[in-house]
Amino acid sequence: MSRLRGARGEPPSPAVPSLTPSLVSAAYKRALRLGTFWRLSAEERALLKLAGRLKAIKSPLLKEQLLKILEKVWPEKAKVFKAFEEGLKQLSKRIQLALKIGALAVAEELSKAGPQLVLHLGLAWINTPPFYRGEG
Repeated sequence: MSRLRGARGEPPSPAVPSLTPSLVSAAYKRALRLGTFWRLSAEERALLKLAGRLKAIKSPLLKEQLLKILEKVWPEKAKVFKAFEEGLKQLSKRIQLALKIGALAVAEELSKAGPQLVLHLGLAWINTPPFYRGEG
C-alpha cells in the first residue's frame, strides 16, 4: 500500500498529460474498434496511423493537429488536455490576483501547485456555464 502513496503520504497525483506516440496508437486502435476511424478524412487517418509509429512528438503543429483528431476519436481524453491547458491559465490568473492584493504566501503556495490542482481548476472552468464565468 505504501507504493501507492506520494512523498508526503498523500495519494499520487496524476501526471501532466502529454501527447505521446503510445497515446496516439491507443487512439488509433480505439477509433478502429468504435468505427470512428472511417469518419475521419484521409489525411487525418494517415496522420493518426503514422504518428503512432514515431519515437516522440515534438512539433507543435503536429500536436495541434493530433489534438483535433483526438477530439473526434476520443473526446474524453481530449477534454483532459483542454482542462489542463485551461487550468494553467486559471492558475496563473489566481497567482497574479494574489500578488496584486499582496497575498504573497498564497501566491507562493499556488506557484507550488501540482498537476492535480491544475487539472481540477481546468475541469471546474470548463464545466462552469459561460453565464457564471462572466462571458455572456
